[in-house]
Amino acid sequence: MIDKLHKVAQAIQILRLPSIAVGIIGLASAVIIIFNSTSHEDDLLLIPSIVALLWAISTYYFIVTFRSIPKKPNKSLNFLANFKQNVRRGWYWFIGIIFLGTTLATMSLSYRMTSIWLKDYSD
Repeated sequence: MIDKLHKVAQAIQILRLPSIAVGIIGLASAVIIIFNSTSHEDDLLLIPSIVALLWAISTYYFIVTFRSIPKKPNKSLNFLANFKQNVRRGWYWFIGIIFLGTTLATMSLSYRMTSIWLKDYSD
């Protein structure tokens, strides 16, 4: 699994800087809207900016975490070196499972927030 995540992270490496830019824009717009909003109509872009911030953080975290992973241990290493390598790879497996869970949570939250936003502002 972590090898596949590594390949995907390498393939989308070019999105690292754009995700930072989208995150900064999303955070800045959310903060500005929260502190300058005087009515419900002024909050029009609050939910989209929060959703953009969530996906930007998720994308950046994914790319940075999985762009380099420990190699599979080989037979030429001694027991202790193999054990260390397996522990490091196990940590990445754990982080990969956590990341998949947070991705599902982000998808669910994005769906809910977008549906609320569309319901509130589609009229």
